[in-house]
Amino acid sequence: MPTFEHTIEIAAPIDQVFAFNDDPKNWLRTNPSLVSVDVGEETDDGIWMDTTYRMLGMELDGGLTLRRVEPTEHIMTFENGGMSGDIHFEYAETPSGTTVVQRADYEFGDRLRDRIVAPVAKRYNKRQFSQSLELTKDLVEAEAKVAA
Repeated sequence: MPTFEHTIEIAAPIDQVFAFNDDPKNWLRTNPSLVSVDVGEETDDGIWMDTTYRMLGMELDGGLTLRRVEPTEHIMTFENGGMSGDIHFEYAETPSGTTVVQRADYEFGDRLRDRIVAPVAKRYNKRQFSQSLELTKDLVEAEAKVAA
């Protein structure tokens, strides 16, 4: 089961960083692999969203549930094209802004295609999630400068 963790410091208040990551429209701005997000209804388990990702030239339909543990944690449970797992985002206030820790645990399906794609997809996903955090930092800090 692939697992990875990324940490980034963002020079903005925790509530601003949390709100940015709480908005699915921003996910399209920070995750180049994400093609679409259609927000569904909120349930006791969180908010269900239909998603489409592009990975290695393939579009993968699936969905995720976003749970909020305000203002310090988001948990996403996802299932897309043979992959399923959890992504945790933890937010901590620091003297210079906010630290965001992103931790993902996921697994690939048992189909032949999933087993063939898994080694490449693991590296691809790790890079995509890291780049997503970097883009989040850039956009949030740019918005913080404009607001100041």
